[in-house]
Amino acid sequence: MTPLLTTTGYAQTKKKLAQMEKRLAHLEARPEGKPKHFEEVRRSYARMIGQYRREIKLYEATMKMPKQSSSLKPASSS
Repeated sequence: MTPLLTTTGYAQTKKKLAQMEKRLAHLEARPEGKPKHFEEVRRSYARMIGQYRREIKLYEATMKMPKQSSSLKPASSS
């Protein structure tokens, strides 16, 4: 299981995701290159982009969850 991101890790991951998407778009715009190598690089980038998106989504989901409050204590039987 992927460990949860810290606030700093979240910001870094969002930055890495943007950079990876930009690099992939730049790579796809290049007309030259070996097709087999391009496909391997594209798959690798897609895998990393997916991982970054999962980490970001998990972080955002955990940050939206309400914290347990003391009002959720079990009721005492009287």
